[in-house]
Amino acid sequence: MAAAPAPLPVDEPTVQKMPPVDPYRIYLSDPVMPHLVDGRTYVIDGKNLRFLGMMGTGYAASTALSRDGKTYYVATTYYSRLVRGTRADVVEAHRTDDLSYLYEIEVPPKVVQSLPMRALLTTSADDRFLLVQNATPATSVTVVDLPAKKVTTEIPTPGCYGVIAWPSQPRRFSTVCGDGKFATYDLDDQGAVAASQMSEPFFDPDKDPVFMHYELVGDELTFVSYLGSVYTLQLSGAKPTAAKPWSMLDAAARKQGWRPGGYQLFAIEPRSGRLYVGMHPNGTEGSHKTPAKEIWVVDLKNRKRVGRIPGEMGISMDIARTDSPRLFVLSGADNRIVAFDIAGKRSPAKAAARSAPVGETPVYMGMR
Repeated sequence: MAAAPAPLPVDEPTVQKMPPVDPYRIYLSDPVMPHLVDGRTYVIDGKNLRFLGMMGTGYAASTALSRDGKTYYVATTYYSRLVRGTRADVVEAHRTDDLSYLYEIEVPPKVVQSLPMRALLTTSADDRFLLVQNATPATSVTVVDLPAKKVTTEIPTPGCYGVIAWPSQPRRFSTVCGDGKFATYDLDDQGAVAASQMSEPFFDPDKDPVFMHYELVGDELTFVSYLGSVYTLQLSGAKPTAAKPWSMLDAAARKQGWRPGGYQLFAIEPRSGRLYVGMHPNGTEGSHKTPAKEIWVVDLKNRKRVGRIPGEMGISMDIARTDSPRLFVLSGADNRIVAFDIAGKRSPAKAAARSAPVGETPVYMGMR
């Protein structure tokens, strides 16, 4: 009788070390629309578009990176019976070097439940406070003291939406109001409101509303409007200063009905001063979420389109801000991330790389 084979060795589970965080890392938020209670963030190495890991994010979460890039914050909702029961709203913190869970902070059960976007969650410029957008549907902002791990106050922001931290003033943030104005709040060292101010309207919401997505380069804040205008505000003085808006469209493009569209629909490469924006022709009222037919390259200094890139059905995009910048475009057609190398003066005619499909319904890319 043959001898029994030797037992197989016991598998030892291991955790593979992630590569160091760099400017090419992408945090791709997916609310997972078919089963919203199970949102995720996928972490992608943008140099080779390789999948690195995943974090669970609960129900309709908002996400944000700390300014130092070491912590990933998630503002989300859980229910005691998965889809019903007692509601609990929390801010969760994860390490970015290994994606491990650090801690959670309970916040009022008012956290906005929405597709993720940059304007819904952010830290103050010094990483001291986390600003959480609420909607019940009444709008307000919860201020969280991160070192103390506690809520300091809730600020009513009636008729206004989004949280935009001023880059050079760590106790100040602003929000965009439905009448075209810009509301600004100053916090004291305890996280309570010390002062507030309301600007004059910087856009006309009835004639040319702006997308809620924004870009910051230094102290300059940029919005793009539904009809293709660029709006900028300087956030360096005692109050925001708005420049005169200007259109990206020439007469021919306007005749063809080109309009911006998507979710995270534009990005700015600061070294070249170029804006990349998803555009579609034959635009109409309500076409503002249409994926990109083309990506226009616009010189912000000369206020002129200088290139066109294949749109890849893009719905979101971001740029690795390095000496060798890369534009990453999320395709709404197949959930692939498409990379374009944009270091030269000429706009790329084709993509440099494409990822495998990622997730189920990804929407937003966080970087930097």
